[in-house]
Amino acid sequence: MKKTVILLSIIISACYCSAQSIDTAALGILQRSYDRLARIKPINYRMTKLDTMIRDGWPRVVRSEVNGTISKNRDWLIYFEDLSVWLVRNDTLYKKKFPQATATYTTKWDSHDLAPFNPYNILGKERPLLSKHDDSIRFVSGPEKEKFYIIDIVRKKIDYGTIDLISKRYYNRYWIDKKNLLPVRRLMYSKKLESGKEAVDIYDFSLSIPTSDAEASVASAFLSGPVEKELDKNNYETLKPGSFAPKFSAVNVRNGRPVSHEVFKGKVVLLDFWYLSCMPCKVLIPKIQRLQEKFKNEDVAIVGINVRDTSAREIRKFLKERKILFSQYYMAGSMMTNYKLYAFPTTMIIGRDGQVKLVEIGEGEDTEQKLEQAIRKELKSQPNFSRR
Repeated sequence: MKKTVILLSIIISACYCSAQSIDTAALGILQRSYDRLARIKPINYRMTKLDTMIRDGWPRVVRSEVNGTISKNRDWLIYFEDLSVWLVRNDTLYKKKFPQATATYTTKWDSHDLAPFNPYNILGKERPLLSKHDDSIRFVSGPEKEKFYIIDIVRKKIDYGTIDLISKRYYNRYWIDKKNLLPVRRLMYSKKLESGKEAVDIYDFSLSIPTSDAEASVASAFLSGPVEKELDKNNYETLKPGSFAPKFSAVNVRNGRPVSHEVFKGKVVLLDFWYLSCMPCKVLIPKIQRLQEKFKNEDVAIVGINVRDTSAREIRKFLKERKILFSQYYMAGSMMTNYKLYAFPTTMIIGRDGQVKLVEIGEGEDTEQKLEQAIRKELKSQPNFSRR
């Protein structure tokens, strides 16, 4: 029985790889390179990042370079081109505008902003593995093939679920030094159609690491002087779960009639704040429509609020072409301020007691799932109307 299971597993794996055009030798090189890099602790490095965005045939290029040090205790020093220096220690980010300046610190920072400058991420945050999203993994010929293993991972086309964003091609290309198996370069290429127009994004990372494993410089000197708490100039505050949703009034896009928050009293409400030129909004709105279909027989109101556009005709055209049927409003007055909106799309779940239950900013793979779970949870709960 055990031999049968093993044989069946091998057959399925072989078919899977064949269907996906997977060169296991190429995947093996990436894995060995990832392991080799992960063993280098501490590490001194230099990383160059070249971002290229092509819209309407015109390229926009942004170059950035950092020198960095990650010590054995995970202290991470980053030296930027403008002479500023940052130190990451545990969950705190320390900054200096120049090496001799007073250090400031904050615990309110986004790790995604620094992820591109982490040398351990050049092959991905996790060890390369065969994924269902991979269409092919293969070696690539080129003028540098004598010195480097050049490997492409071509991803399957992404289904964004909207005609406004159509994936055409997406791949990662890696350069691995044949002598030491260290990664030296990664190129991420994406081509898609945005509202019918071709859009190309290229992110090119180059990594240089000394071959010796000498002890990286320590961060103690960084904190030898005075340290002050950073003033948060971009302290964007959203409505907090548990707070009461502010009153509002708006206009129905389809019939021009005014509406207020009173219409939704006692219901579970999903508010989707969006506008026409917001691409993530366009990607999310069909998912909101799916939620409308799931909860159409429940005591749930799915509501779209267009916060910027002033032409009801243009909004209606957009909705009709995409078969978006849930309630839509615009001319929402002070909602931008009262609901503390600063990024889009923003979605909120309001409970039957009028309290905010969930605030989601942006559009991600799990946004729809989070919204659905919050709605179901609120439908099962007993509302507390006495607190207002």
